Amino acid sequence: SVPKAGDCYRYALDHKAVRLALTAPQNAAELRENLAILNNLDLAEGERETWEEYGALVYGDGRDAFENEWP
Repeated sequence: SVPKAGDCYRYALDHKAVRLALTAPQNAAELRENLAILNNLDLAEGERETWEEYGALVYGDGRDAFENEWP
């Protein structure tokens, strides 16, 4: 599945060097969704690898055009 904003915040905050992730919700519902990740910051087993594979697909190796197909 394509990551939601909360997935990205959890992924970023999982890194030991990251202490802060700023969000830009457009409404109260998005703010609640973003804040809800603070109750569950731990990535499930395999989740880090999944998002790293997704990032590699999106950003590619830098020698290609933008890659936008995700299984």
